[in-house]
Amino acid sequence: MALIKNNIPILEYDTEWKAVLMPSVDSPHIFTEKAVMLFMKQEIEDYVKAHDCKIVDEFICVSGNFYIYKTEYRGQELTFVQALVGGAAAVEIMEYLIAGGVKKIIAAGCCGALEDDKEGDFFIPVTALRQEGVSYQYLPPDREVELCEEAVMAIEDALKKEGFSYRRCKTWTTDGLFRETKDMVLYRKSEGCSVVEMECASLAACAKMRGIVFGQLLFTADSLANVEKHDKRNWGEDTFSVAMELAFNAAVSLVNL
Repeated sequence: MALIKNNIPILEYDTEWKAVLMPSVDSPHIFTEKAVMLFMKQEIEDYVKAHDCKIVDEFICVSGNFYIYKTEYRGQELTFVQALVGGAAAVEIMEYLIAGGVKKIIAAGCCGALEDDKEGDFFIPVTALRQEGVSYQYLPPDREVELCEEAVMAIEDALKKEGFSYRRCKTWTTDGLFRETKDMVLYRKSEGCSVVEMECASLAACAKMRGIVFGQLLFTADSLANVEKHDKRNWGEDTFSVAMELAFNAAVSLVNL
């Protein structure tokens, strides 16, 4: 174990696996092997009502209390929960799921488009550019983090079965929502980033350090493709329910351990 120091604090890293504060759950096997993290609220509530889903636990934090549900989907039991926006908050929930026995996670949520596209287009990140803070707590400093190919292929399988087109991509993960400046957007586009969001690199780094499978389905909401004028469009609202079903299908496609 080693503490790697640096004059720039965000580049300091500790290889120690265990922290002073670790997530505490009632049982190390309270959740299913596979879980889905959804960056959406209303769709979860609608699904829970329609399918009479069982509440298996509750994630409690200063932002509120979030129920963790279990559902039977295509013959498999899946755990699912609302994911909070921002890498730090999202990783808190991921760590809690892992502590409760989850080994494989699919996330789904919207992103900002950096290329000319249609609202609701699907992207599967295979690498995430790390312009946030959380990933540096889980992995040594580097420019990008790769996502798990097993999860990428499961998401692809779900999209193909439903006849949706998609693109593999590099995503730009930032925790500065209001610091996506004109020059920074152009720079990220020149590096090959197709979309921008606030969690993927953080979640991918946590998953890699904890040794679990993780993949994320993204769909475009607003657009920054024209750096002269932000286009909020309809914030991807029409795609949320579809993305939720696709995430469930992708989780089912993951191979059982």
